[in-house]
Amino acid sequence: MLLRKIKDTTAIKKICTPTLFIPVLLSCLLSLSIFIVPAAAVSPPSVQTFGQPSWEDTVGAEAISSPTSAVIDNTQVIVFGSESGYLYVLNAATGQNMPGWPQPVEIQQGQPSAIESSPTVAYLNGKRSAPTIVVGAGSTYVADQQGGLEAFNANGSVKFIFNTLDIFNEWTNAPFPSGYNQAVFSTPVVGDVEGNGRQDIVFGSWDHRIYALSPQGKLLPGFPIDNQDTIWSSAAMYHVHGPKRAEDIFLGGDSTGRRGCYGGWIMDYAFTDGYEHRMWEHCENQTIWSSPAVGVINRSGQVAVVVGTGFGEPPPYKSDSYKLFAFYAKNGKPVPGWPVKTAGPSFGSPAIGRLTNSSLPDIVDTSWCIACTGSSYPKQGESKVYAWSGTGHLLWSQTLLGGNDFSSPVLVNLTGSGENDVLVGSSAGLYPLSGTNGNFLFGTDMTSAINNCSLQSTPLVAYVKETATTSSGDNSSGSGWHVFETCGGPKEVSPSGKVFSYKLPNTPSIPPAWPMWRSNQNHNGVSQNLIR
Repeated sequence: MLLRKIKDTTAIKKICTPTLFIPVLLSCLLSLSIFIVPAAAVSPPSVQTFGQPSWEDTVGAEAISSPTSAVIDNTQVIVFGSESGYLYVLNAATGQNMPGWPQPVEIQQGQPSAIESSPTVAYLNGKRSAPTIVVGAGSTYVADQQGGLEAFNANGSVKFIFNTLDIFNEWTNAPFPSGYNQAVFSTPVVGDVEGNGRQDIVFGSWDHRIYALSPQGKLLPGFPIDNQDTIWSSAAMYHVHGPKRAEDIFLGGDSTGRRGCYGGWIMDYAFTDGYEHRMWEHCENQTIWSSPAVGVINRSGQVAVVVGTGFGEPPPYKSDSYKLFAFYAKNGKPVPGWPVKTAGPSFGSPAIGRLTNSSLPDIVDTSWCIACTGSSYPKQGESKVYAWSGTGHLLWSQTLLGGNDFSSPVLVNLTGSGENDVLVGSSAGLYPLSGTNGNFLFGTDMTSAINNCSLQSTPLVAYVKETATTSSGDNSSGSGWHVFETCGGPKEVSPSGKVFSYKLPNTPSIPPAWPMWRSNQNHNGVSQNLIR
C-alpha cells in the first residue's frame, strides 16, 4: 500500500522525520518557504499590477480541494470543499453563499468528513435539469473520518452517498481495517462510460478500487476494478475505443507487485463487448499521483495522454522518478521526445495549450525541487515551472519560492497579447508568468507573488456574467474574466482558509484550451477541444 511505503521515503528526511505522508510533507515544505516570504514589493508606477481582489472571504481550512465553476439557478457560482467537512457554493460575482449552502459532506450521518477531492459539477439528470455536484470525502490530514463519495442536488439536498471499503488504516498505515472507509482523494470524472448517452461517474479510491457509478449512484457492470494499491490520480476521459459515444478512462495508480510492477501504472480502460477492458497500461518504476491531461501535442494529430510521476517508491529514487511522460491514447506508445526530465516529483496535472504563435499546443507542469541547485534558497523550499513543446523541447523554466507538489498550472491570456500565459501556485502564493518566456508578470517576482496565501490547490479561471445586487445589497464585481483561489491550509498551517476573486487585468484575446486541471471550469475531466 502506498501510504505504508511512503512513510520512510520523503526526500526531505534530512530536516524532517515524517510519520505521516502529506501532513508532514507539507509542514516541512511550508516551514522552509512561506515563513521567509517578505512583504510584497511595491511595483513601479509604470508596471501594471494584478490589482486587488474583487472580493475575499474566510472559510474552513483549505488544502487541496480546488474551486469549480458552474451555473446554478441562472447564477454563476464557484464550488469547493474544506477540511472542516463542508462543501461551499458561492455566488461568483459577490462571494455570497447561495441558498441552501454550505452543506456538510456526511458519509456517516452527523459526522462531516474533511474534503481534499475537488468537486465536479455535472448534469446527471440531463442538460434540461439542474446540475448535480459530486465530491469525494476523506483526508490524510484529519484522522478517523469516513471516506466515500457524495452527490448533492443544486439546492443542497443529498442525491446519494456511496461508501468505499475499509481495508487498512490510512492514518497509521496499519494493514488491517480501521473502522473507517477509505478516502476518495481523486476528483470524480463524469462522462459516458458505456456509450449509451448517460453521464456516469468515475473515480479512484485509497481502497485500491476504480469505481464507475450510474447517475443514480449504482455500480456499473464490471466495477469496481481492483488496482491492488492506492489511487491518488484523477481520471481523464476521451473517446478512443469502443462504441461511438463511449469515452476511455485514463488514470494513474500505484503498484506494489501486481503483474510484477513496483511503482505505478498509467492505464486506459474502455467499454467494449459489453464490459470494461484494459486497452493498454504502462508500468513505471515510480508512483503516478499526477492526473493525466489529454490533447493533441504534435503534428501527428494523434491524441496524447500526458502525466507525471511522484515519489512513493523510496530512495534511492528509481529511473522513472522526476519525469513527465506522454503516450498516444490509441495504443499507449510513447510520444517521440518524451519523457522529459523534471527537478522533482510532479503531483499536479499538466496544462495543454498554445504559448507561442505555433499552431500546436505546448505543455506546462510544475515540480517540487529535489534536484534544484544554484540558488541561495534551500532547494527543498523551491518549485519549478516548465514549458515544453509537443516534441519534448524545453521552452523555458522558472523558479518559484515555496514548495509545490500539488497545485496544477492554469493557462490563460493575462496580458491581452494573444497568447496564453501561466497562473500557478506554491506555498508562497499565486504567481503570474509569461507564456512566452516564463518571466514574472505584473510586478511580481520570485519572492513577491500576487498574494502570499499558501496555495496547494489549483486556481480557477472563469467568465463571470454581470449580476445585479444580492438580497443583502452587496454589489456585483461586474462581468468579465476572473481567477478564483482557495488557499491558506492545510489546518496544520492555518485553522482557516481564504477564498479570493480577482478580475483579470486584461480581457483574454483567446479563450483557454485545456487550461486547467480537469480540462474545464466544471472539472468534469472530459476533453472536448483538443487544440485551441
